[in-house]
Amino acid sequence: MNVEENEMETNAIVDHTGRVMLFRSMITDISCNLNLQQFPFDQQICFVTFASWSMDGSKLDLSATPKTDNLELYIRNTEWGLTDFRVKIYQKIYDCCPHPFPDVTYFMVLRRSPSYYIFSLVIPSAFITVVTIVGFFTPHSTTGENTEKVSLGVTALLSMAIIMMMVSDEVPATSEVIPLIGKYYIGLIFLIFMAAFTTTLTLSYQMRGNSGQEVDPRVRDFFFYQIAANPCISWAFSFQLPKKLLRSDNRKQSFFFANGNHVNGYAKGELQPHTPPAHIVKMEEITGGGSVKSFVMSAESSATSQLLTSSLLKIKVVLDDMKASIHAERELKRIKFEWQQVTRLIDRCIMFGYILITIAFALVMLASREPPIVLNDIIMDSVKST
Repeated sequence: MNVEENEMETNAIVDHTGRVMLFRSMITDISCNLNLQQFPFDQQICFVTFASWSMDGSKLDLSATPKTDNLELYIRNTEWGLTDFRVKIYQKIYDCCPHPFPDVTYFMVLRRSPSYYIFSLVIPSAFITVVTIVGFFTPHSTTGENTEKVSLGVTALLSMAIIMMMVSDEVPATSEVIPLIGKYYIGLIFLIFMAAFTTTLTLSYQMRGNSGQEVDPRVRDFFFYQIAANPCISWAFSFQLPKKLLRSDNRKQSFFFANGNHVNGYAKGELQPHTPPAHIVKMEEITGGGSVKSFVMSAESSATSQLLTSSLLKIKVVLDDMKASIHAERELKRIKFEWQQVTRLIDRCIMFGYILITIAFALVMLASREPPIVLNDIIMDSVKST
């Protein structure tokens, strides 16, 4: 420190015994070696040494004034708090001189006030983590367009990266240790990355339903019979049993066919064209008791029956196609629903695991805070020697 620039002019006090007292008042700045391992909950130990570099102990005897190591005159600071203050006298021996050089060293413990960093850096990151957890509740979509969950995870990841840049601006540059808040943000970024990664995996599993791929029978048995049998687990994981999308194929469906001059018949399966047996017209039937008019009517009835049967066959083909299409659509819906329920359960399991890991990580970060430092001879000697 520059004594000449910071020293204040004071008067000497001389008593009747010849004792001279001179108080040297000065304002000075000191620098400390910072240990940022617990930033922003860090504590720093600083010291100020008063000694003479030209006179040893035989010429100058230094001693601390009694009751000066107290905090009565301490002025509180908004960023730092002085938690402990001690003084100790050292005798330094050099090779050049036979007598030791005394010095008076005052030690002080400074504790950083973390309020600013908590409200500006820690709480916003906690909100981003909560948003990531809320992303697990985003409903699944069977259309294959459910990219909101992935977008939410990527957005949260970018937000954490921006806050990480703000942290790097606030923390003093050091390459010795990683600050506690840096570890905290690196851990949160990793957790959010894993959440987005697992969300992508669950969506890829759900997309298998769009291709019509059936759920593995063992997986179906585990989820839809063992898991769904427990009402508590089903409620906690919002798990639903698949409904009967397919109705019984054994329902009877009636078709009517024209057979001669009357309507009857019940068919199941494929229709076979029905042609009435040919009617052989004998000459005596025409010339005898018959007539030409009745013969023409019989021929027209046979042609109409054949035409109607052919039309019904075409209708049957169309109905079969419609039935097959409806059946395939219902099957696809069932498969999509099963994959949706399976991925929902997997997603909820990941969510609960994410919550537990996040809480455990936060507790570990809080538990890693150091207790208040109480100065003793061992601590003061170690700080003095560094």
